[in-house]
Amino acid sequence: MQDFQDQRKKLQDDIEKLTHHTSRLRRINGSWDASLTITTIILTLMITILASLNQIDEQNKKVATSVLGAVIITIQAIGNAFPVKQKAGSYRLLQAQASNLLIDAQYVENMEELKNLSSQYSHLNIESAKVEIQ
Repeated sequence: MQDFQDQRKKLQDDIEKLTHHTSRLRRINGSWDASLTITTIILTLMITILASLNQIDEQNKKVATSVLGAVIITIQAIGNAFPVKQKAGSYRLLQAQASNLLIDAQYVENMEELKNLSSQYSHLNIESAKVEIQ
């Protein structure tokens, strides 16, 4: 019986580590997504304001709007190359699934159930790795 308890405790520890790992990566990716979105909005607003200012000559307006437009396009390209919004969503789902497994692990009563949960944990670990390489 002690072996069963030890295995259950180890599985709980592993699931908890996965939960913390996916939570951390969800926050990082979510923060990057928010930062890129806010920066794009601010730059777009700057272009709009710049276009309506009469104190700046037309040539300088063209240069400034071109530079700001190029930065916006670069930010959008970064968002496409590094799909942080999609990763944040995937990590959110993995985090929820790992949290559910952790709850289930507290109520495991026999080795068969423990093996089933262990298999589910392995599957989640694989899914987490797939998200990381996207």
